[in-house]
Amino acid sequence: MVLRSDDMRRRNRLRIIQIVRRGGTVSRGEIAQAAALSPATVSTISAELIAEGVLVARSAETGALPGRGRPSVGLSLNPRFRHAVLLILKIGEVHVAIVDYAGSLIARQPFDLDMAGVSMEEFRRTLITEIRQTLEANGISAAQLGGISIGVQGTTDSAGLRLLRSPMTPHTNIPMADWLEEEFGAPTRLANDCDLIARALNWRDPERYCDNFAAILLAHGVGMGLFLRGRIINGTQSSGTEFGHMLHQAGGALCRCGARGCIEAAAGDYAILRHFRGDPPDLKPDRHVEPSEIVWIADAARNGDPLAIDSFAAAGRALGSGLAGLFALVDPFRVAFAGHGAAAFDLMEPALREVLRNSNAAAAQEIPIDLFVDDMPLILDGCGIGALAEIDATQADRVWETMRNG
Repeated sequence: MVLRSDDMRRRNRLRIIQIVRRGGTVSRGEIAQAAALSPATVSTISAELIAEGVLVARSAETGALPGRGRPSVGLSLNPRFRHAVLLILKIGEVHVAIVDYAGSLIARQPFDLDMAGVSMEEFRRTLITEIRQTLEANGISAAQLGGISIGVQGTTDSAGLRLLRSPMTPHTNIPMADWLEEEFGAPTRLANDCDLIARALNWRDPERYCDNFAAILLAHGVGMGLFLRGRIINGTQSSGTEFGHMLHQAGGALCRCGARGCIEAAAGDYAILRHFRGDPPDLKPDRHVEPSEIVWIADAARNGDPLAIDSFAAAGRALGSGLAGLFALVDPFRVAFAGHGAAAFDLMEPALREVLRNSNAAAAQEIPIDLFVDDMPLILDGCGIGALAEIDATQADRVWETMRNG
């Protein structure tokens, strides 16, 4: 692919911003080396970014803008250039957060919201009210708001504009991006929470979570964020790989999606609880299970309760079945399990690895597995990374449009 000079300049600009965002304070020489650009190119683009207010130059000794001695000057992002609102939606709760342009979390406000019991209009008004109150409480004006990023339990359209379906609410095809863009005048995008977890892992540790890995959420539901060849993999029309709704056992237990035999119908919170209680597999899943109930069942398993042990073993077999099928298609890779269910992974792992050992992807039995019990920091990080990248791209487009129009 041959890039035009303006496309190349835009790409270089975004690459420089990304390097500075990751490094905090970085010299021009370090940027040139990391980006494989000439010092002259870095100097020219960074000067433009400073003039726009995107970057600030600081003396290593005093922190003041220097008049000489370029080698001692570090470039950093101007935290006040723009702010982003992060909106995290989970079953029964919503978190509103604000990050500055450097990525620092400056506010976070959780509130309870039963999305299953409110109308679409009530949902819209509540989100707008909570965002507005959080902005006002932190002195953030509309002019400073550069973007809104929403992480959801559920499936969005491929453009990240609508919540198509979610266990949080019976409403479907919810135009959340339109609601918030109209109200706040800031670009808004939605993403599946599992995709955000995978994006955050890749950002935090790009050597470990590089080209190929999966982030699997173990909570009330089971989801997956999938990285292949360095890119998030989604459907052709919607977000999410729907790992939890892959078939594990034909005619098996009832899933909350209405189908039978899904991976989630054996590995989700409600499935583990249903198995432990001895309820029939076709019993309608509980809408919500408190994480403390899963902790209690895990304690029972570790104390030798055979039904609790078998509940987690069944979950492990279902997860192993799904991974075996996936690895047969695209070869084995690292897996990270996130969410409160990961605290009981030791009870699932033997059955999971046994399934892999007996599969066509037997080599996958040795895959490295990482655990992140608290998924919220990862979801916030992934949401923030997406919001700030959108602000970067919007500013680059605005500058190019100004240049083109004279």
